[in-house]
Amino acid sequence: MGLQLTVLGSAGSHTGVGRACSGYLVEVDGTRLLVDAGNGSTANLQRLCSLRELDAVAISHRHVDHCIDLIGCYYNLRFDPAFDGQVPLYAAAEVHELLTSMMSNDSTLEFDLVFRHQQVGHGDEAEVGPMHLRFAHSIHPVPAVSVRIEAGGRTLVYSGDSAGGDELVEIARGADLFLCEASWTGDIDDWLPGIHLTATQAGHLAREAGVGRLVLTHITGAVDRDVARAEAATAFGGPVHLAEDLDTYAV
Repeated sequence: MGLQLTVLGSAGSHTGVGRACSGYLVEVDGTRLLVDAGNGSTANLQRLCSLRELDAVAISHRHVDHCIDLIGCYYNLRFDPAFDGQVPLYAAAEVHELLTSMMSNDSTLEFDLVFRHQQVGHGDEAEVGPMHLRFAHSIHPVPAVSVRIEAGGRTLVYSGDSAGGDELVEIARGADLFLCEASWTGDIDDWLPGIHLTATQAGHLAREAGVGRLVLTHITGAVDRDVARAEAATAFGGPVHLAEDLDTYAV
């Protein structure tokens, strides 16, 4: 198997009908990386593999629609007699503190028995089996990262939640597949600044970075998805897909 992406949750900010919040399974040659773990996403994950089969987890930021399912993962693994060890957890600043603050005192003490936490920020790198991960600062109201994943000569980039910027363009440069948030449509001036991208902005970023394919995700529930695709396609000029839960992409 080459580098493969499966969407576990594609909803923006809150769950939707048949749609979990942000979560993505990245696989190559039997190695499994969970990227983000928003509400409901790990229910879809367990359709594909058990939690004990994960080789690592990467979390883009502390907003609950991107990380809250790790609390359930903790309890799943803590009481799984077949689980022995720790899952590497690469997380932006404040993720670990948020999750442990929401757990009971006894569980908080044991969270690190299940997850081997490492805080990551701009320029940090990690190896997960054959995958090379590089993180970049993402513009968002809380500490956040985007991630570039390379394996076997193929590259997947995930924006996380982002308001764009040069650092996102650079980390996405030349990616075969760019999984990019597109929370909104229309004019960015109609929305709050410094939080999310419009579909048009996602398309412009993809074009500037010279990516091969653009997959829009984190589209909020009130947004017309067909409009989002059309706006991104006009700005990008290349193939645009809308992420759907349990969609799989060969990178």
